[in-house]
Amino acid sequence: MIGEIMDVVLALEEFSQIVFGRNRVIDFEEKLLLNKSRMRNFKTFLLFGTCEGIIAMIAAMFCVWSIKNGEIDQAIIAGIGAFFLPMLLNYLFHDLLFEKRKRQKEELLSDLLLEASIFCDESSTEKTIKRIAEQDFPLLKEDFENAYAQIKNGASIEEALLRIKKLNKSSAYGRVIDLLIQGNKSGTKISKILSETAEDLLESKAILKERQAVMLVTKYTLLLSSGIIVPAVLGLIIGLVSGLNFSSMGELGIGLGPVERKALFETGILSTTIYVFEYSALSSFFLALQEGNKKNFFIYALFLIPISFLVFYSAKTFL
Repeated sequence: MIGEIMDVVLALEEFSQIVFGRNRVIDFEEKLLLNKSRMRNFKTFLLFGTCEGIIAMIAAMFCVWSIKNGEIDQAIIAGIGAFFLPMLLNYLFHDLLFEKRKRQKEELLSDLLLEASIFCDESSTEKTIKRIAEQDFPLLKEDFENAYAQIKNGASIEEALLRIKKLNKSSAYGRVIDLLIQGNKSGTKISKILSETAEDLLESKAILKERQAVMLVTKYTLLLSSGIIVPAVLGLIIGLVSGLNFSSMGELGIGLGPVERKALFETGILSTTIYVFEYSALSSFFLALQEGNKKNFFIYALFLIPISFLVFYSAKTFL
């Protein structure tokens, strides 16, 4: 059994490198490293995902087979989807966790620069890195501790700093690292440049907070309308219409016949259901776009779509 699982892992690893490219796989491995995940590399990630996927596949196939009275085709389709679901969710989790940690680091950069500008001219770049590692800046402290350890193990200052820049994939963080590299190469005093950069970052942060405050109203309006208001109104209308008795109209020869009315009404319910789904999905997309992180679409969609359908069906059966 273990041998078969490892064969599946190797096949998935080779397939991923062909489809997504080796660089994307390495990029994800670096995210796993920074997230301090128990899955230290891509192969371990696939191993965990395969084991979890097999369990999910068996459970999904059994459930669908039981509900559909032994229809094996639908059970197989459900099993295939369930097999890849844990890998997808694990990937999204680590990707979103990395983005969260990156934003937290960017929030601390201005304070770090102001602190470093005090002592950077008095020390060599190596000592500056050491002193930054000793400061109380969560997450950033770990990066510079690792950089200092690499320098002690024989790496050059530029190599250690560039590794920080490569791992974090942040333009703001990369700008700070470039300043430290520039100061190390030139040997000139960079305290003034660091303090000016810190002021720029603080101004950018203030502008961003003002923008977020303005967009907050739009955000909650979208959440309420797509999750509660629109599904509730549509559900109540359908519930009201379905509760009316149109049989007398058929007897009087007014409008469509009973069969045509039923077919038209069912089509209307289906169209409304699709509209509720599309509205929730589009709202999730625009909310993620508003926050500048399209990956948040999955978080909003996983929350909004089930809530909107629950409100819709509850309102439909209310009357």
